[in-house]
Amino acid sequence: MAGSSGTQTRSQQSRQKMINMMYLVFIAMLALQISKEVLATLGILSEDMEKSTTELKISIDNAYTIIDQNSNQDYYKIPNEELPKLKAATDEYFDFLQNMKDSLIGMDENNYMIDVEYLDENGEEKISQRRDYQVMDKSNYLDEMFFINDGVTEKGQQFIDYFKGFSGKVETVLDSIKQRDARTVQSNYGFSAALSNLSLRFDYPDDDQVVNRDGIKEDWIYYNYEKFPLVASLAKITKIQSDIRSVEYEILNALVSKTKDRQLSFDSKSTLLETDRQAYYTNSVVDAKVVVGNTDSSFKPDRVDLKVDNISLRDSEFEVVDGKIKLNKRFSSPGIKKLFGYLFFDNNGNTDSLLVDTQFYVIPKPNEAVVSPINMQVFYIGLRNEIKVAFPGVADLTSINVSANNGQVIKQNGKYYAAPDAGVTSMDVIVSGRANDETVRSVVPFDVAEAPPGRGSVFTGVESFVNTDGISKNNLKFGQIRGEKPPSFLYDYAINVKRFQIKVGNFNTRDIVGDRVNTNASALADIDAASSGTSVVITILDAEKIDGDFKSPTVVEPFVLTLR
Repeated sequence: MAGSSGTQTRSQQSRQKMINMMYLVFIAMLALQISKEVLATLGILSEDMEKSTTELKISIDNAYTIIDQNSNQDYYKIPNEELPKLKAATDEYFDFLQNMKDSLIGMDENNYMIDVEYLDENGEEKISQRRDYQVMDKSNYLDEMFFINDGVTEKGQQFIDYFKGFSGKVETVLDSIKQRDARTVQSNYGFSAALSNLSLRFDYPDDDQVVNRDGIKEDWIYYNYEKFPLVASLAKITKIQSDIRSVEYEILNALVSKTKDRQLSFDSKSTLLETDRQAYYTNSVVDAKVVVGNTDSSFKPDRVDLKVDNISLRDSEFEVVDGKIKLNKRFSSPGIKKLFGYLFFDNNGNTDSLLVDTQFYVIPKPNEAVVSPINMQVFYIGLRNEIKVAFPGVADLTSINVSANNGQVIKQNGKYYAAPDAGVTSMDVIVSGRANDETVRSVVPFDVAEAPPGRGSVFTGVESFVNTDGISKNNLKFGQIRGEKPPSFLYDYAINVKRFQIKVGNFNTRDIVGDRVNTNASALADIDAASSGTSVVITILDAEKIDGDFKSPTVVEPFVLTLR
């Protein structure tokens, strides 16, 4: 106040403290009010996203229906066969998140629902039931679901795995559609926008870490979900559900939009060669068809002038069927056949023409598969003999089947292994596949032999002592008796010794079960009593070779060491 000395009386000090306290209480109440408004707003936004996602799902289901109902059309056939994988992946992820949201809301005995009384336009009392987002300010429910001690719960890890793996599942479906389409219809579906959307919405850091506002890295799931109000976390989960449907819709829209573009005017019509086969064999009928536009059966050229390798086609070598020029010609030599010419159409006294400029392949008919052993030109009993299998002329690699006589062929991690039966001297590898709607088959014979004997050794964990080597008493007593494959033998396998004999100098021969000398007191005494330069003969009585899942008896050569 004016004229004040600046010193407050005791009553003035008490009054000022009261004012300060009331101010703090007012600020706290204001902050609380703003917080509850924010919570309610988050809840309303989450509800709006759920409604939009529900509406988008209707468009998604319609797109699936359109593609399914038109699956007899070539440009819908491949997507219709592949899209169930997309639908399964999106529905599974969406339902996982929905069950999580329902579980979190269900932790409240009333599911956070309240009855709100109000007067309608006629002044009558009404009750509206709604979700009370303003009390969903705690984080404990989701924290308990996702986090435990200093780690992540099983449910939390599931949440991470779903988010990380979703992009890969979707990309796998799109890659399959594009690859199959490139080999057949060549509709060239455009998924770039959908893939960009997928990458943006499901971006997960390679190192699982996110830099927070303080410039410190922390785990992605902690950064996004730890200690957030429940309503905020529910809104984030709803956002992921919306992103799932957004990506799904963009993919389906790209397919449906692409196929709609196939209804072209005459000015945009072009020609292409339609074949049911990847290539044609020598002396087989080439039934390729030159297709015009949308293959309308009433759409026929008035004149055809076509040549194959600059030789004009005779009338008997083609025919017009359902708007297509179907070839009917045999070729005796393989190679690339270039089809060139024009289709002519009379149009009110004028002549329009369409260029035909394409090619196809004629190849020799396959009659022999190629089976190449990776290491040697013989199969060994008890080992996985890796082989490469190819069948020239068989374009559909999924149709290739490999079997055997006198053994079996096993496929593991994309590789083939031949495993001959014990006691046989030969094994046939049988390869078959589908080419031009027929099954072709080839039988490739191989010799079978026992694996060469292993080389005995004493292994100390650091070095191996083999035949004629000098060895210390301690290394002999505590080393491992084992077998080693021959140095020039390229197969990768191990040899375990199960029983052996040891003879030290003129002492008696000791029979030992296992692969260590120190399990036999008599053998240890013999070694201790022997002098430097004494010969030690080790004979392997029982050993087995181990190659992956294959285990079989084997022979290990005896060896002699000299005590140092």
